Amino acid sequence: MIKTIPIINNKGGVGKTTTTINVASGLVRNGKRVLVIDLDSQGSASLAMGVDRDQLNPSSADVLFGDIEIEDAIRSTKTPDLDLITGSLRLADTDTRLSRQPNREKRLSNAIERVEDEYDVVLIDCAPSTSLLSVNALVAADAFIIPVSPSYLSLEGVISLGQVVKNVRLSIGEAAPVLGVVLTMVKREDEQTRAIINEVRGHYGGKVFNTEIRDDPAIENAPAFGKSVFDSAPDSRGATDYAALVDEIIERIDRYGSIYGTVRRTADDREKHTDASDSKHRMAS
Repeated sequence: MIKTIPIINNKGGVGKTTTTINVASGLVRNGKRVLVIDLDSQGSASLAMGVDRDQLNPSSADVLFGDIEIEDAIRSTKTPDLDLITGSLRLADTDTRLSRQPNREKRLSNAIERVEDEYDVVLIDCAPSTSLLSVNALVAADAFIIPVSPSYLSLEGVISLGQVVKNVRLSIGEAAPVLGVVLTMVKREDEQTRAIINEVRGHYGGKVFNTEIRDDPAIENAPAFGKSVFDSAPDSRGATDYAALVDEIIERIDRYGSIYGTVRRTADDREKHTDASDSKHRMAS
């Protein structure tokens, strides 16, 4: 099934971290056990989930660099059934540290495999950059979500992300499909905003979630309390919107999961067959 889901856009300021935190909380409210992995060197998701800045280590960087096992980086949060692997400044050195390492694009995927059976969903909060972190997230993913604020710069981030996905498929032979595009920070009364939203929906069609996350101070203020909008302002329009988005995400996971599982199993079987054939060829040689 679809389990590991990065939330990614190469443009910053589009609501990636906010969406990660609130979707994670919403999934837990729907009975899911969730792991959040913070892949941002600023550790924004970790801070917004109540972790003090001087408590960010050990982090996802230690897992990627092979300093510790993933189990030792997982920590519980104030919310039952919601666990976290923090981000930290050490992630800023990822490209340099991993540039000559074997299987550098699969470090995260290999780590997640060790713990994925303990969770219903693994959400990855990605940094707004094209780097080995983004590639690791895409390779680990079963599908990914793209937050888009209604601005032309945000759309450019989606376009550049599309090129990254294409390059990953060409060079590594695998990259996850899009689970959905979510419109964030929406001011519905603004004419220019509606024009951009219509452009997004016209271009991406059914990939765009029906739910739009409206601009709401309650969403912006929640991280200051180390809480999701569900906990800090449960009656706000932000909580209402994210609850609706979570419902759509669960529906798409259920709808596409069996199809994706069949495709992934076929690809895995093909890879095993190729490996076996190569092994026989080497022995024959």
